[in-house]
Amino acid sequence: MTTTDHLRRSDDELLRSCIDGIVEEQFPGKSCLIEAVQRNRSRFSSFYASDVITVRFAGGDEYKIFLKDFGSFDHPKDSMDQRRDREVAVYRDLLANSGLGTASYLGAVLDEGRGRFWLLLEFVEGLPVSHLEFDDWVPAAAWLGRMYGNFRDRRDLWGNCDLLVQHDASYFDSTAQAALESVTGFSPELGRRLEPIVRRYAGAVKTMISQPPTLVHGTYRPAQIIIDKARQPQRICPVDFEKAAVGASLYDLTFIADGFETPRLHQLFDSYRAEAERCGVRVPDNAEMTYVVDCFRLHRIVNWLAVSIARKYEAKVIHKLVGMAEEVGALAL
Repeated sequence: MTTTDHLRRSDDELLRSCIDGIVEEQFPGKSCLIEAVQRNRSRFSSFYASDVITVRFAGGDEYKIFLKDFGSFDHPKDSMDQRRDREVAVYRDLLANSGLGTASYLGAVLDEGRGRFWLLLEFVEGLPVSHLEFDDWVPAAAWLGRMYGNFRDRRDLWGNCDLLVQHDASYFDSTAQAALESVTGFSPELGRRLEPIVRRYAGAVKTMISQPPTLVHGTYRPAQIIIDKARQPQRICPVDFEKAAVGASLYDLTFIADGFETPRLHQLFDSYRAEAERCGVRVPDNAEMTYVVDCFRLHRIVNWLAVSIARKYEAKVIHKLVGMAEEVGALAL
């Protein structure tokens, strides 16, 4: 038996042990009825390898578990260990019992010696919002309002989680400075175009950090929001909390609102506001919200520029991003 075969066998044995424990916890006395366990790659697996574990019981019932393998990835990312630990903590400590429809935390395997970093979650059926029509984006905006209302006054939870990213002034300022250094190193001419935006960036920072703090998803992109429309009411389940943070809820809304104009933009805003206010949280009117979202849009562009060289963006992409920064900067600064 080769070393690889031995490690694979050990992985299978460890996984089966985890599954037995999960099944016994979820369905007491049923682990002895497991007839087969099948592991298949998720069709939505992306940067990290993600698998769907199907447990088959005597009698034909099935139970599915989602496994995110932090030890299997395409290329290294910044702060990967922090991202991993943060997501585990968010599912385990913050989202549990929140009633928000997120996947239930079932366990984690963190073995530095063998490079095993598994996050085990409830498998949630459905499709990402990015695969659906605009009408399905609207309830995703409402979910954000509900999350805001749920966590706005739960500082006892997110305020004591040191793993969360802090969306404070230093976070936004350092991103802008990194963008200027990166772009100037690539092209002094582009750097001169970006410099006045960075010089006036403090105004946008003041707006962004003045918003009421809460738990923030961090990358609330349509591809990371699953909707199960077969359920009534439908279930909305955001995933990938690697960049969860303490900051403004509108930071998240910017991800799904970006690129839309009225009336659709206001549909998203209104849906978000209605759910937040139903939970007892006041939300700005559309005019003020548009301005705040524009500030966060500018931050997203600045952030892309900050990592553009390290991620080897093409020259035409960097030129386009600087142009976008000028366009959005005219609205936000």
